[in-house]
Amino acid sequence: MTESPYLTGARALAIAAVLGAVALPSAVLAQGAAERQLAALEASVQRMEDRAAIENLTRAYGYYVDKQLWDEVTDLFSDKARVEIAGRGVYRNKAGVRRLFLDSMGGGKIGLSPGGLFNHMILQGVVNVAPDGRTAKGRWRAFVQIGQHDMFGIWSEGTYENEYVKEGGVWKISDMHFYATFYAPYEQGWAKGARPNNGPTMNAPPDAPQSVEYDVYPGHYVPPFHYKNPVTGRVWTEADSRKYSTTGMSPAPAGPPIQPGAETPVADKPAQ
Repeated sequence: MTESPYLTGARALAIAAVLGAVALPSAVLAQGAAERQLAALEASVQRMEDRAAIENLTRAYGYYVDKQLWDEVTDLFSDKARVEIAGRGVYRNKAGVRRLFLDSMGGGKIGLSPGGLFNHMILQGVVNVAPDGRTAKGRWRAFVQIGQHDMFGIWSEGTYENEYVKEGGVWKISDMHFYATFYAPYEQGWAKGARPNNGPTMNAPPDAPQSVEYDVYPGHYVPPFHYKNPVTGRVWTEADSRKYSTTGMSPAPAGPPIQPGAETPVADKPAQ
């Protein structure tokens, strides 16, 4: 018996409908997967761009500090920033940041003096951007050369643990804590010479005392790592830092007080 052409057409339409019903969800699912993959790639690219911007921001900070360009340095911080450099104490907000760098570290003067050296080499950065892309943390180290021609020279080194915030699409430093490792005179170096950590500057007092008391060379302190161990995922704690740090080995303060603008006794350099 020959099948009616009408039945044949209806069957074809039914089969097409069934196949379409099967294919449609598959296409939707494939499109959804592609969109998710694209979103993940876009997020990954954004994190890389954020990390690069933060690295440039921090390195720019080092170059500005080299030449004591305190206006440029201050501009790198958020309005509600918190900064702590060695044992000078805690400075808060933009006004505090400027007071720290200009008055406490720069002696009230912008620009490097003739014959002066103030190199702060910012190295070994590890930057981690938060999943929301609004904040980040970074760990760096600075190798420092400070001196005045024919007067004095000092070596120094330390670790930065920084926090960053993205405001209006621009990354800024929101929290900076520099933990000094050592201060040593050029002539003796760290093998035979060691100086104590910096203390507060009288003419530019901090907003709060030093937040963490720790040893500098010949003792040592391990500033807490903001990041997990990349392999094990272990979180470092303050208790871990204390376990692997010394206590009471810092050099005792001796001699004249530190003059603003240099980590060296007043007697060792000309008055500013």
